[in-house]
Amino acid sequence: MQHSYRQIAEQLNQLIRTHQYQIGERLPSVRTFANQHHVSVSTVLRCYRYLESLGMIEARAKSGMYVADWTVRHSSILGEKSAQKIPSEMRVIEFDKLRSLQHRMTELYSLTDQPLELRLHLASAAPEWYPTKEMSKIAQTILRQCPEMLGEYPTGTGLAALKEQLVHWLATFSLDVQTSELLITNGSTEALSVALRAVAQAGDAIVVESPVYFGLLQVIENLGMKAIAVPCIEDQGMSMEALEYVLEHQTGLKAIVVMPNFQNPLGCTMPDKNKKHLLRLAEQYDLAVIEDDVFADLSPHYERPRPMKAWDKHGRVIYCGSCSKSMAPGFKVGWVAGGRHHAKIASLKLSHSLVTPLFEQAVLAEFMQTGALHAHLRKLRERLAANIPAATVALQTYFPLGTRLVSSAGGWWVWIALPQQIDALVLLRRAVAMGLSFTPGSLFSNSEKFSHYLRLNIAQPWGSDMESGMKLLGELVRELA
Repeated sequence: MQHSYRQIAEQLNQLIRTHQYQIGERLPSVRTFANQHHVSVSTVLRCYRYLESLGMIEARAKSGMYVADWTVRHSSILGEKSAQKIPSEMRVIEFDKLRSLQHRMTELYSLTDQPLELRLHLASAAPEWYPTKEMSKIAQTILRQCPEMLGEYPTGTGLAALKEQLVHWLATFSLDVQTSELLITNGSTEALSVALRAVAQAGDAIVVESPVYFGLLQVIENLGMKAIAVPCIEDQGMSMEALEYVLEHQTGLKAIVVMPNFQNPLGCTMPDKNKKHLLRLAEQYDLAVIEDDVFADLSPHYERPRPMKAWDKHGRVIYCGSCSKSMAPGFKVGWVAGGRHHAKIASLKLSHSLVTPLFEQAVLAEFMQTGALHAHLRKLRERLAANIPAATVALQTYFPLGTRLVSSAGGWWVWIALPQQIDALVLLRRAVAMGLSFTPGSLFSNSEKFSHYLRLNIAQPWGSDMESGMKLLGELVRELA
């Protein structure tokens, strides 16, 4: 009987979890293990690399493979060198003032502002995976029937037809929002910006996740606010224990910004009990909650998770969404359900960009009205999910020991921990010279703790180009290691 490396890995994983192999115990050599299980040496190598990527085993220089302290790793705070459980003391929390990201962002844009064979630094799928043909037909129909739309100046808080479609869509995952509390924005970044301005001002402190979407850090920095980083647990999102500590000890807090569903860059989803817990803490400390939910429609592994806003009974949660990831990146249309803060958010939007163009809103509204969104998302999720095994195998095959796949993010991107001595920004410079880009981990934090991490977009058709790109990147990592 032929065994795949995954079958062997699952068997060994079970032996470790049932303590038949103890933490710190040396595993059989590759050749010995192969003989014991009647498999090839290459199968065992892939098995060991896979379990190492899960944090179950670890390589020791010139000594072989050992059982890692997996009980700690699976409840660990990201970025702690020793992967310890969350202690109560202040050392796990960063109270640094937000460091300027401008030089890192400038370098990323400079490096990637050139022709590249593989542009894997963007958080968007391949253009051909979006319903561009359907939307093109809708756009032509709208222009033919309502050409005056291009000559009209938009007014109000957004196109009524789009807001009605959004209300129906949000209701499918238990979110009861009225059109009167929806505001259409120029993408999710503007949504986050006006939400922050509605609840805080320069000098105030804002709780964010760590690691966190770098665009949010830029917005906070540009508004003169301070970001207080609360570490995330890899498979659960923001640590509730660490958050409680921050709320108890940090002064000047005004809001918590969180991406509980499909977190960027971790790709994890916060358990419902933690969402409710966070809301209770926000009530206790009288803080606004800004929920960024732009990726939640795209998870292929479970039903669309409920947003935190679904449990909000007092209008405390400002809910931000976008069409940029799910339907049309080129339109840059987002929205805010502001709850008790709606009036102020609407006023700030007027002073920020006045209005959002009507044409793009009309196209999106008609696309959603046809019912095509459900079919499109189902197909997109299937494509994303199909890339996960290919990316996992490529990482195990081409990257050196010490590389860890932290998350496959549902096939949208992979969040990778490289050997600690590697600076991902240095790696990016070399990769760009070879025609490939990614996002270095240092952009996702107000500290340097993720400098050996990277986010790699895999939401692309997986063919020879992607396979060659992964092989090239693995070779560059080996050179630096």
